[in-house]
Amino acid sequence: AQSRFTRLIIQPAPDVVTCVLMLFRGVQGSELANWSDAAERACDDVHFWRDVVRVDLNAALNDALFRVLEWGGMEVIG
Repeated sequence: AQSRFTRLIIQPAPDVVTCVLMLFRGVQGSELANWSDAAERACDDVHFWRDVVRVDLNAALNDALFRVLEWGGMEVIG
């Protein structure tokens, strides 16, 4: 999805590119009740996110490959 926003050019081309883009937003104390599902998910096993962002764990951990981790974040305003 982030390819619509940015383009990463690496030479030589990597064997594996893992891209993670986090969207975040500040929450006022008065809004916390609206975020109860998100607060509960914060306690979940982090392996859940590996499937959400579709990380190929075998390739990402393979030391024989040229691997790149592209990590970014964007604040949602409004």
